[in-house]
Amino acid sequence: MGTFLSSALAAVALLQQPAPADSALALWVRVQRDSGDAHGWLALADAYGQRAALYHAHRDRAAAAADTAWIRATLDTLEAALERAARLGAGGAVADTALLRRLTAVALRAQLEWELHGRDAAAETWDELPSEVRPAPVLEELGENLLRACPRGGVLLTAGETDADASWYLQLRRGLRPDLLVLPLGMWRADSVFRERLAAELHLPRPDPASTRDADARLHALAARRPLCASMGFPAAPELRPRVRWEARPLVWVTGAAGSGDRVPPRDFVFAALRLALDTTATWTEPVTAVYRRAVAAEPALCEALAVYGVRDEVGC
Repeated sequence: MGTFLSSALAAVALLQQPAPADSALALWVRVQRDSGDAHGWLALADAYGQRAALYHAHRDRAAAAADTAWIRATLDTLEAALERAARLGAGGAVADTALLRRLTAVALRAQLEWELHGRDAAAETWDELPSEVRPAPVLEELGENLLRACPRGGVLLTAGETDADASWYLQLRRGLRPDLLVLPLGMWRADSVFRERLAAELHLPRPDPASTRDADARLHALAARRPLCASMGFPAAPELRPRVRWEARPLVWVTGAAGSGDRVPPRDFVFAALRLALDTTATWTEPVTAVYRRAVAAEPALCEALAVYGVRDEVGC
């Protein structure tokens, strides 16, 4: 990874690719002028993250299938820039953000390996993550609560980095809830190659050829076989076409083949890291609190468990 930061030739080669909206070239100039600019390195990493996301849109599927060298180089550069940002911003919000972005970078790399070689290859990618890179405690606790909330054998739809990366980390790196499939909904809808691979692994039928909603049609097919639960990281239960009937449970909405008795009692959830994050105004406290506020509004019985950890008022109980 480090060779991409120290080699001007490698940087130029990467920058010859189509640039994201915020030009990576200007950011390279910025960090070359001040190599100690933690914010600059973080911005550069975000630019390369956008570039990696463009690959996963697969606008040219034939070219992408023929040559993955540039996406691997992009991910190497992304991770190296994040390492630099974390080191330079140690002890502050920049470092906290960079560490979480490293989880996102690993998720992008795992997504690539999943597309090319299957789910086991994606799990191996998470196994290679350095031990010091992990979600902030408040995010890890949220991920664990979401995994606990989803019914046995279910599919957990996640909304964004607040819930997705922590849930994937805990399952594929730590081995929690191996019976679940953690599925970032945005990735499922945007990445047709990933969707085809996963649909084949799950033996999902192809939708009606006349359908223009391949992603939603296959989710309906999946919900006919397994419980489908959506994280309350979403502002509301996801809209699927055709519509589905979601049931609110602690921290998730549930639909599909879920047994009525497979429900986790509200008292089984833990909020100790949330209390600590609120006391120390830690990074990521606000988005995690927003998830719990949504959960309380949908399932007020959670307030009893939240009261044990002294966080009733902060989440709207």
